[in-house]
Amino acid sequence: MATHHSLLSAKESEFLLLVEGPSDLHAVVQLVRLVHKAEPSFVAIDCKNDDGVLDQLSIRLVQPEPAQKTVGLILDADIDGSTEKDAVRRRWAQLKNRIGANYAFPEDFPEEGLIIDPRPGRRAIGTLPRIGAWLMPNNKAFGMFEDLLLDSLGDREKSYTSDVVKQAKTDNVATFQPSHLSKAAVRTYMAWQEPPDLPHLSFAIRQGHFQKHRGGMQAIPRLAWRALSSSDGLTDS
Repeated sequence: MATHHSLLSAKESEFLLLVEGPSDLHAVVQLVRLVHKAEPSFVAIDCKNDDGVLDQLSIRLVQPEPAQKTVGLILDADIDGSTEKDAVRRRWAQLKNRIGANYAFPEDFPEEGLIIDPRPGRRAIGTLPRIGAWLMPNNKAFGMFEDLLLDSLGDREKSYTSDVVKQAKTDNVATFQPSHLSKAAVRTYMAWQEPPDLPHLSFAIRQGHFQKHRGGMQAIPRLAWRALSSSDGLTDS
């Protein structure tokens, strides 16, 4: 069964998923439940932000005898100053710098998500964990988890909600930062559903508000299941 711990209590778990915040944590776990009809076998950890995810990854790669067989991570492709053209490339460069030379990287971040094992020649397999990674929203564009949720809506719902939120910003009714447009749109869409006061993204996913499950909504839980399975890391259903 999936559990959600503090950084300290989860450090000995063999299969870890590192995420940027509590909303991402509960939402991803809920997606795994919905897609696979089972509880995740990994422990998900709220690392507070993107730097926290990278720092926790680095810590687990320098341990002489790592407790983890696999470390998965989910990061937003929204580094400050990034554009649609370079967002994934910049995050991928940042991630490769943290992972280090003991892993063989593809030149570009895979659109289906990343699963890599350590190089057998430098440190034997088993002394470093397998690494799995997904860059929100879809491994190829600037954005965050809420962009993935927006893309899961029908075209009419997505367009209508986004237009209303943009108009609110134009009319100075809304004060959110422009970079948080997708966050505002998702929360607005949630408020229009029944019940209108759901506090968490995971509740909205469970209620069926983002049930089209296309693109990353299917791919993320499948990647997590493959990389973080308690059997051999490659189990899928």
